[in-house]
Amino acid sequence: MAEGGGWQPPRPCEAYRAEWELCSSAGHFLRHYYVHGERPACVQWRRDLDSCREWEERRSAEAQARAASPPRSTAPGHTTLCKEGS
Repeated sequence: MAEGGGWQPPRPCEAYRAEWELCSSAGHFLRHYYVHGERPACVQWRRDLDSCREWEERRSAEAQARAASPPRSTAPGHTTLCKEGS
């Protein structure tokens, strides 16, 4: 992997934090459980947030590799805070 160069996480850390907070909120839990019959999986949002913060603090190659991994599939009905094209 690159030693830092010009690489940056795909989104700002604030976006990952907002997604994780939304996913772990009580309202989202109730909606997701009602629609899908299971708890929402918020672990990946937290992992992305931790990797982003690690990258900002240490420029860790390991954090860069985790962020470069294939994107997660979004469950039907899951909304993200990212707008189309951003």
